[in-house]
Amino acid sequence: MAGEKIRVMIVDDVAETREQLRKLLTFDADIQVVAMAGSGEEAIKTVAGAKPDVVLMDINLPGIDGITATGKLLEVLPSAQVVMLSVQGESDYMRRAMMAGARDYLTKPPSADELIDAIHRMAKLKPIRGGETLSPAAGMGSGGAGVGTPARLGKIITLFSPKGGTGCTTTAVNLAIALQSSVGPEVKVALIDLSLQFGDAAIFMKLQPPRTIADLASRANEMDAELLATVMVPHPSGVKVLAAPPSPEDAESLLTTEIVDEAGGNRLVKSILKFTRQEFDYLIVDTAHTVDAVMLALLDLSDMVLVLLRPIIPEIRGARNFLELLQKMNYPMEKAGLVINSVDNKRMGIQPEAIERNMMPALAHVPLDERIALTAANYGVPFVVKEPRAPISQAVIKLAQVIDKQFASGTEESTQPAETQRRLGLGRLL
Repeated sequence: MAGEKIRVMIVDDVAETREQLRKLLTFDADIQVVAMAGSGEEAIKTVAGAKPDVVLMDINLPGIDGITATGKLLEVLPSAQVVMLSVQGESDYMRRAMMAGARDYLTKPPSADELIDAIHRMAKLKPIRGGETLSPAAGMGSGGAGVGTPARLGKIITLFSPKGGTGCTTTAVNLAIALQSSVGPEVKVALIDLSLQFGDAAIFMKLQPPRTIADLASRANEMDAELLATVMVPHPSGVKVLAAPPSPEDAESLLTTEIVDEAGGNRLVKSILKFTRQEFDYLIVDTAHTVDAVMLALLDLSDMVLVLLRPIIPEIRGARNFLELLQKMNYPMEKAGLVINSVDNKRMGIQPEAIERNMMPALAHVPLDERIALTAANYGVPFVVKEPRAPISQAVIKLAQVIDKQFASGTEESTQPAETQRRLGLGRLL
């Protein structure tokens, strides 16, 4: 939006409040208030003609409330970015506002700096004016990173399990934190939740992200570091989190068939990952339990794919089938690693050594500790933070150290797989 003012509409039932907000915004020469409305109904009628980039929406309005008005307003002008204003700061209000389509939530009365900063953040999330959005083939060559050589090219470590319930998200969350602790604050670690329809990595970290990866969908071909920073959420450990959309329908913009390339990979996901790896040293990626266009994009870009399973026959079979699929795709197997979760040598069952003999040596055996794992998930405090000396934590910490040592030594295979050649006939396999 370089050279253009940010168009703002103010919606509040109190005329004095509307005027105060308007005066606050006059301190920024890049912001123009184009409309003001005293009710949700008036805002819905006005928005099409005013075409605001950002809408400041009061949550308590006469007639239809601000949350309902937000949903209806976005049906008229989907490109608008709504900032909800409320005297209530409770998480339930925030959650409902975000589900309705609001992109940020400020407690009234906001300071001038807080309000202006939020408007500038929202403006960066707005698609280009004039209806330009990401075309299926546009801007996907180099990740939309702009000009110049990137300062870094972060390593992408993808965690995948063909079956649910194996602890994939738990491992991803704890691995990211353990890796950040191992490498120190000068190394940048990101956790990316690509279980787009039902991802809950943020919940495992007690985070309530106001923005998610869905907010990058329309801007994937023009990303910059500032835009990415507005969407990622910091965790106290130092890890930055790119969260999954809050609901399955919010993931639709990232899952349409029109954005699949000739090799079967998701173009949007590729573009976002290619740019993000220029801003981080390590990207830990959690995934859904299916080999789809998102997973194929990850296979094209990942430096390591960790396959998780528990010592249970269906999960062993699923992991083995996935590894066989990788071989059929001519995927370089030196990039695949095995993690055996929920190991309990005291119980009768399949021993990890037997699994390794029939598949490959495992990078980690993570012991079973249901109490610690369940407590961590329910309270949103990863176990490597709460109980770092527990065997389950030590196993993940050791895995993080193994990964960092491998990549820091420079011994990893650097050649990316040739995506089109290795996926000839992939549709028949799937």
